[in-house]
Amino acid sequence: MGNQTLFLTIDTNSCAGTSTEVNFIEHVQAVITLNATRRGDVTIFLTSPMGTRSMMLSRRPKDDDSRDGFVRWPFMTTHCWAEKPRGKWILEVRFEGQHQQTGYLKQWQLLMHGTKKQPYEGLNLDHLQEHSKLAIVKKAHGAST
Repeated sequence: MGNQTLFLTIDTNSCAGTSTEVNFIEHVQAVITLNATRRGDVTIFLTSPMGTRSMMLSRRPKDDDSRDGFVRWPFMTTHCWAEKPRGKWILEVRFEGQHQQTGYLKQWQLLMHGTKKQPYEGLNLDHLQEHSKLAIVKKAHGAST
């Protein structure tokens, strides 16, 4: 792929109805295997079903690797903390740089870590600022129940 962006999606129910059900995210890992002409020119973003876009990997000017790539590499984000995990997750992989890039993404897997119960259950949240992450996800959870 030459200086382009690859979009991949996973639609998940986050193990709903099982003993390992996740209703509120703590953190998410995208476990990725990929290779590129120049590993330092690969950037990765992950977008949650609630629309939070996290940069998982930025460009690295001194990373000249063209052989090893990333093998089952766990990239992690906490930016979607307390969000609902069900729905479409979007992985965005960019191969960009000064020169033509060649790369491939062999596989990816999404691992969600979180809780079944609300992480803010029992807390007095009257003091929250309207635009805090916790206020936003609490409002989103209340609107969809």
